[in-house]
Amino acid sequence: RSCLVCSAPVVFAQLGMDVCRACCEFFKRVRTSGNEYPCRQGNGKCPTTQAKRSICRRCRFDKCVTVGLKYGGPVIQRKLPAPSILERIEHEWKSFIERRRVQELALAKASGWKNRIEHPTELYNVHEMTCYEIFGVFVAESFTFFKRAFPAFGELCSQERELIFKDFVGKYSLIECYYRSRLLWGGVQQFIMCSVVTCYDVGLPMGSEAIEKDNAVNRLLHTRSAADELHSVLLPVFNKSNIVEKEYHALIALLLCELDVSCGVSEDALVILDRYRKEILEDLQAYYKNELGLTDYSTRLGNLMSLNHVLQECRSLFSVVIRFYDSMFDLYVTNDMMKRFFL
Repeated sequence: RSCLVCSAPVVFAQLGMDVCRACCEFFKRVRTSGNEYPCRQGNGKCPTTQAKRSICRRCRFDKCVTVGLKYGGPVIQRKLPAPSILERIEHEWKSFIERRRVQELALAKASGWKNRIEHPTELYNVHEMTCYEIFGVFVAESFTFFKRAFPAFGELCSQERELIFKDFVGKYSLIECYYRSRLLWGGVQQFIMCSVVTCYDVGLPMGSEAIEKDNAVNRLLHTRSAADELHSVLLPVFNKSNIVEKEYHALIALLLCELDVSCGVSEDALVILDRYRKEILEDLQAYYKNELGLTDYSTRLGNLMSLNHVLQECRSLFSVVIRFYDSMFDLYVTNDMMKRFFL
């Protein structure tokens, strides 16, 4: 291979053609400078061989053009547009779910769970009272998801981040239970999801470890009553909303932005929350218009906002249940994490 301009040996192509590096750089310099040079001999027939290519810049440049060299200037490295908040939540949520799946299946193997459920997805039927380790995985990975999906909270001190996360994770654990149940079972009926790979059968008793205690009957009745109350408040609104995955991701952000008034965060934190709320609503409206082709999405958005508000109420109701267990049965005395995030 030899240079098409000066016949020098060529090892690598330059500008997509067999030209040497010297002729390539010469051509780019002339192109970018815009200079025009006269022919040394005045006839346009000066030699352009490797030994004589520097004699006449005009003839060398013309030869470059003749062989087909083209150069439009340096390549501009264009940054891809930053992902929208909905896109970022979607990406981080899928990673979050997969990390949990791996860890939960490892726990299943280590604990020797045998009650595998007939389902295309690998699922296990376990009692919710045995899910402390699963809950630990959920909280740890939820915090990773929280930091990655909402990076602006990195501007706050660790104490404020924990306050916001604590308020968020309780509400999120509630809606995930219902959302994953519908996703995997078509609704909240016989099975309710406890986590990514575990669920429990609502028709079964509370479990052997519960009925062994003297107060098992009272605990069972109170649990059923609390569960029925949660269902009666949340299920009608949840079913009416009939949210799709994109709306679920938006709901996650809205849950985060609706802080308990007693949370006591700074003005800086409230500014960040307001910004996220505005961004998520703008992205959601764009989704309704551009992807679903809706001209009137007020009903759909209104249902989603209603679900968000109901979840705030259910968060308080769930805290009452946990507080009752903790005070009456010392149920969570050995698991401070449950009290920390739900009380």
